Amino acid sequence: MAETLKELKKKCASLERECRKLSEANHRLNERVLELYTLYNVSKTLSLSLQLDELFDISMKIIGETLNVTDYNLMLLDDTTQHLYIQAVHGHADERIRKAILSVGEGVPGKVLKKGEIIQIKDMKRHKGFLYFSEEKPKKGSYLGIPLKRPNGSPIGVLNAHKSDPTGFSGEEARLFEAVAEHVAIAIENARAYQRTKELSHRDDLTGLYNRRYFFDRFEKEVERAKRYSRLFSLILMDLDHFKIYNDTHGHLAGDAALQSIGNVLSQNVRKVDIVARYGGEEFVVILPETDKESAAKVAEKLRQAIEELKLGSGSTHGPLTTTIGISGFPLDATDALELLEIADKALYYGKARGRNQVCARTLD
Repeated sequence: MAETLKELKKKCASLERECRKLSEANHRLNERVLELYTLYNVSKTLSLSLQLDELFDISMKIIGETLNVTDYNLMLLDDTTQHLYIQAVHGHADERIRKAILSVGEGVPGKVLKKGEIIQIKDMKRHKGFLYFSEEKPKKGSYLGIPLKRPNGSPIGVLNAHKSDPTGFSGEEARLFEAVAEHVAIAIENARAYQRTKELSHRDDLTGLYNRRYFFDRFEKEVERAKRYSRLFSLILMDLDHFKIYNDTHGHLAGDAALQSIGNVLSQNVRKVDIVARYGGEEFVVILPETDKESAAKVAEKLRQAIEELKLGSGSTHGPLTTTIGISGFPLDATDALELLEIADKALYYGKARGRNQVCARTLD
C-alpha cells in the first residue's frame, strides 16, 4: 500500500511537471499568435498609403500603439550626403533631437546603421558618449536602436525607442520591435519606388525637366495658392531662336543634345522651389513662386545669358543658341492661369519682333 502511494505521488509530480510545460508552451503559443496578429495588422495598416509623409505618420501611430512606448523616432539615411536625419518623432522633450543630423557611425543611431545590428542600452545614465548630439545630457531609462534595411540588406535608416524604465526592453519586445521595423522599412521602400515612378511620369524623356502636363497642374495650383493667401509669383516663357535652322544644319541628334544641355543650364540657374518644364519642342517655361515681375526679369536675363554662353558640340557653324523670353506676373498682369500664360506668350513674341535674344516684360498691346 505504501509502495503504491509512493508511485502515485511520483505520477502526480510528473503530471504537474507536464502541466507546467504545457501551460508554458500554451503561453508562448498565445504570445506568438498575438505577435503574428500584431504584425499582420501592422503590415495591413502600412499598406494603406504610398505617400511618404502619410506613411511616417502611420508608422509613428503603429509604433506607439503596438509596441507600448511613448518616446521614439524614425531616422532615414540620405544616400547622397550619407547622413541620418529625423523624419518622424514622438514624445521627445528636447527639441534639438528633432533636428539631429548624424553621420554613419556617429552617435548611437549612427552605430546601429553602420553595424546593421540592434543596439540596446539598459541604463543610458551609465552610457559613455552621446545618442543624438554631442552636447546631449545623459538620459534616464533605456534605449533600443533597430536598423531599417532594404530586402537586399542595405541600410535605409534607424528606428530608435526609449523607455523611462532602466531595466530595458525584454527579449520579446526587442524581437517584436525588429519585426515591426522590417515591415516599416518595406513600406518605406515601396512608397519611395512609387514616388520615383510617379516622378518619372512627370518628367520629359529628353531633358529630364518637368513635362507640359505637370506644368499645367502645378501652374493652376500656384494660381489658386496665390489667390488664397494673397501671394505673388511670376511666369517665364522662353523660345529658342531659329532652332529649326540649327536642327536642319546639324541634325536631330545634335539638336537633342543641345536641348539636353539647355535643360541642365535652366535647372542649375534657378532655385529648388522654382518649377522648370519643357513646354513644347524648343519652348521652356519657369514658375517662380514668391517672385515679383522685376525680380523675374533678372532671373530671365540670367537664363538668357547662360544659354547664349553655352558651349555646343565641336564643329558647330551655327554660332551660339539664343533665346527670347516673355514674362508675366501674378497678380500684376492677371489672376487667371490662361491669361497669365497668354500675356507671357505675347511678351515673348514682342521680343521676337524687336530682334530676338532678349527678355521682354511687355506686349504689343
